[in-house]
Amino acid sequence: MAVRDTLAYLGNQVKNTRYILLWNYYFLFKIYLFITGAINIDIQLNLLLLLFVVLPVGGRMQRIKILLLCKTAVSIVLAFLLLWRDSWLPSITDASSLIQEHGMPSLEYILSFIKGGLSMSVVMFSIVLLLVSFMLHQYKLVSICIMAVLITVVPIATGLRNAATISQIQQPEIAEASEKDPAKYLDSFYAKESERTIVFKQPGAPAFDLVIIHLCSLSWDDLKEIGMTQDDPFFKDFDYLFTNFNSATGYSGPAVIRLLQSNSGQRSHADIHGSGTPKELFLFESLASVGYERYIAMDHDGKYGNYNTALKKNGLNGAKLIKQDGLASAAIFFDGKTPLYKDMDMFKKWFEERNAIKAEKAALYFNAVKMHAGSHWVGEKKWSGRDPREQYKELESEVLRDVKKMIDLLKSSKRNTVLVLVSEHGRALTGSSFQPPDLRDVPLPKITKVPMAIKLIGPKFNSARVNQTVISKPTSYFALSWLLSKFVERSPFGSTADAPQEIATKIPKTEYVSENDTGKIVEIDGVYHYLGKSRKWVTLTPEQLK
Repeated sequence: MAVRDTLAYLGNQVKNTRYILLWNYYFLFKIYLFITGAINIDIQLNLLLLLFVVLPVGGRMQRIKILLLCKTAVSIVLAFLLLWRDSWLPSITDASSLIQEHGMPSLEYILSFIKGGLSMSVVMFSIVLLLVSFMLHQYKLVSICIMAVLITVVPIATGLRNAATISQIQQPEIAEASEKDPAKYLDSFYAKESERTIVFKQPGAPAFDLVIIHLCSLSWDDLKEIGMTQDDPFFKDFDYLFTNFNSATGYSGPAVIRLLQSNSGQRSHADIHGSGTPKELFLFESLASVGYERYIAMDHDGKYGNYNTALKKNGLNGAKLIKQDGLASAAIFFDGKTPLYKDMDMFKKWFEERNAIKAEKAALYFNAVKMHAGSHWVGEKKWSGRDPREQYKELESEVLRDVKKMIDLLKSSKRNTVLVLVSEHGRALTGSSFQPPDLRDVPLPKITKVPMAIKLIGPKFNSARVNQTVISKPTSYFALSWLLSKFVERSPFGSTADAPQEIATKIPKTEYVSENDTGKIVEIDGVYHYLGKSRKWVTLTPEQLK
């Protein structure tokens, strides 16, 4: 009798639950997002939220409207916080710290981002769920029970299905190895990488200049979306092409630091930002020690994202900065205010500076961010309404066209030069169920697998046919430092240069590990594992990696 009375009491209280239609929609939509892989679901916390929603404001207090209003407000806040917690986004604290550090993007960029994340299928499915919620809301007790069952059963069933899918894509002979603990694997990875260091030896002859062009927002996946591959004539013109290069991060700041610290094996995100990094790990410090004059040029002012600080702290403190004085801006950065300059105009200014000095060797670090999401031409109105692929292709074509002009200008000098083209990270031109377009908080391989290419410029190579060496083994910035140290020791422009195939064979591998402030991804035998704000390793499905 007591059980029946209790159930009857609960049934009466559920009937008093406010806005049950919207709560049905909230939980149904979360279930939909979970099934598509867009969020995770904490079963216990979601059931507690559901219980809180139906809990009555007892007795006479039900008549006090302000209490009912407060309960509704608290429920909405809790629902938002729980949705954010269940998402793959960084924590709210981390997200706000990033905004405080880098600044707010423009309102137009925010609106274009929201628009890009909404697909017709999501809109249509939302309408269907709203209709289902409307039909259920008349039967409050039944709908609450259905929500509780879905919150419990769907995550368990989906987890079992995903586990079966992942086991099917593993080869039988490596299935056991793929079950390695990602945490232990990562510790072992860092331990091995910490033992690797590059030491630059005294240079051989003839001398050569070094130009490193570090491009923002260019991955192989982005290029595929605009119809460009490694077989494009642009890439075919380089002597070395790295097709499996991992930038190891989805953000520009850490990518810059990793390149500048590339004398060491891959270090953790926390380590590269530490204050105790030995001077010997800085690539440009090593170049200075063997006689290189160092330069910095950028198509922006270096204030956003603290580029200038990062450059000074990581081996370029004594480098000469090429200023943008006298140049007209060509584009605006995604913050809506930072001017961006034509890359070729900036390169010409460095080229003139280089020709004016008698130094035997010069090394330039050139940073270009024009392809970043939200960047647009000066005077371009309603740019956010354009197709993102079309706009990206236009920016990408402009940047790569300028790179070609830089190569031609270097050829005209008759000076030996090694030109390195490498990307900081991808644009995330396309999203997946796991992460919307333009977001790079989760450093997925589609974002961090980027082009790196090297061109040898000088009288020995300018008229010769390019016989490209493709390096497909997994590599990262350590391979760049290793290759440059070999070039310095035995100049590729001399008669005793190492054969390209020998270099390709010896160049060091770096297994795939990528990370940002709030997340890490490791690849173990072809299977990717993600550690996010929940501090639990999650095995990513093929759908989440698309």
